[in-house]
Amino acid sequence: MRFFLILSLLVMTSCTYNELSVCETDNPSFNDCVEPIFEKNCIGCHFQNNSNGIMPLSNFQEIQYNVINGTVIESIKREVGFMPKNGERLSAEEILIIENWKENDAPNN
Repeated sequence: MRFFLILSLLVMTSCTYNELSVCETDNPSFNDCVEPIFEKNCIGCHFQNNSNGIMPLSNFQEIQYNVINGTVIESIKREVGFMPKNGERLSAEEILIIENWKENDAPNN
């Protein structure tokens, strides 16, 4: 009985869900990994035709351009005034996904 309990506990703890697991690679995809980060954290302020003139990040071309030119990565990594403004800092995993996507030439995949 004790063996069954320990085995059950090991199986349950080893199969925990990690929403970024598909993205924890050296080659994250835009559709599965990068775009959801921007939709969750950026699109609320960075949408097209924003009356405040805020840089739009609402589609692949806008995201790719601003990641490749360094604007996004600098903004999410700075110590003071980081993005998202008035929000929680992106996790280390989310930042790594964006950086790895850039390192792989920011493909539309």
